[in-house]
Amino acid sequence: MLYSIEKAENINRKFVGIGEKLKGLFFNLQYNLEQAGIKIAAEKYLTAAFFSGLVYGIVFFFVFYALFFLRDNAISPQNSIFAFLIGIVFSIIFFVIHVIYPKLMAQKYGKTIDQKLVFALKNMLIQVNSGVSLFDAIVNISKADYGNVSKEFAEIAKEVNSGESETKALEKMALKTKSDYLKKTAWQLVSSIKSGASLQKALGSIVANLTNMQSREIKDYSAELNLWILVYLLLAAAVPTLGITFLVILSSLGGAAIGPEHVLLIVFGSFATQIILIGFIKNRVPQVFA
Repeated sequence: MLYSIEKAENINRKFVGIGEKLKGLFFNLQYNLEQAGIKIAAEKYLTAAFFSGLVYGIVFFFVFYALFFLRDNAISPQNSIFAFLIGIVFSIIFFVIHVIYPKLMAQKYGKTIDQKLVFALKNMLIQVNSGVSLFDAIVNISKADYGNVSKEFAEIAKEVNSGESETKALEKMALKTKSDYLKKTAWQLVSSIKSGASLQKALGSIVANLTNMQSREIKDYSAELNLWILVYLLLAAAVPTLGITFLVILSSLGGAAIGPEHVLLIVFGSFATQIILIGFIKNRVPQVFA
C-alpha cells in the first residue's frame, strides 16, 4: 500500500467518511487487523486502501494510454475509454489486495506459531512433570526462543501479572490467535483447569494430538501433491503445445492467421499459470517444522 500505517493513522478526517461507508462491506476487517497485529482503525485503513488503489488505477491508465498512443500515433475516444476501464480494473484489484492483506498476514502469523508450538508444549510438559506450576511454565516459555509462540505466552504472563486469572488469559488468547493448534491447546488447558483434571495428562494429550494432526497433514499433502504435479505438467507442457498445434490446424482450415503475438500470448499465459501453481503449491506446504 502506498500509505504507511503512520500516514493512514493521520489521514484527514474529511476523507475518513469513505472508509466508514466501506466498513459495512468489510465488517471482518477490524478483526483481521487485530489478528495481524496492525494497530489501526478499520475505517482509516479502508480510506488509505481506497486512495492507494485510486493512485494505482491512475498510473495504469496513463501507462496504457501512452501505449495506445505509441501504437496508433493518435488519440482516439475508443483508446481513451479502454485505458480508463483498465485503470478502473487495476484500481479495484489493488484495493481488494490491500483489504485482504491483513487476513493473509494473520494466517502467516498463525503458521509461524504452528511451526514451534509442539516443541514449546513438549518443553512445558517436561516442566509441569518436574513440579513447575503452569504459570511458571508459561513464563519460562515466554522467555525461551520459540518465536511467536513465546510472544503469545508472554501476553498471557503479562495479563496474569496484571490481575487476570489464568483461565481468562488463556480464553483471550484462544479467541485472538489465528493458529488453530494454539486455539485448541488453550481451550483444552482451560477445560482442564476448570474441571480440576491433571495438567500433565492434558498437556500429554495435547502434544500427542498435535503430533498426530501434523503427521496427517504431511500424509495428506504428499497424496495431494501427486495431483498438483499432474496439473502442473498438463498446464505447463501439454496444454500450450497442443493448443498451438490445434490453432495452427484450425487456422489452415478456417483461413484465420495465427501470428507471433498469439504464440507469445499462449507462452506468457503458460508462464503465468506456472508461477501461480508453484506459489499455490508452496503455500499449501504444512508448516510443521521449526
